[in-house]
Amino acid sequence: MNDDVKCLFGYNLKRLRKNKKMSQMQLAETVGMTFTFISDIENGKKWVSPESVEKLAAALDIEIYNLFLPEGYVKPEDRKFTNFFEELEKTYNSLKKKYR
Repeated sequence: MNDDVKCLFGYNLKRLRKNKKMSQMQLAETVGMTFTFISDIENGKKWVSPESVEKLAAALDIEIYNLFLPEGYVKPEDRKFTNFFEELEKTYNSLKKKYR
């Protein structure tokens, strides 16, 4: 996985976790990971499987794409970006099939 993507994902995970006022330990327990692994993800040192991405998003009660987009990015309801989100979903589903 591209280091930029890992860093963006990790940054978003940390930001969104803090927005929910969750500790790394609380998130780790919810998704069945260790808090050190959550820390490594947030620091761009580790990557997770597509299934773990789903678990993290569910634990934070967010859509998966929020973990991959830069902070402040437009909402998917903005119809100009419908194709982008469709392609993002296709890519995600393709990766999910590949790593099952």
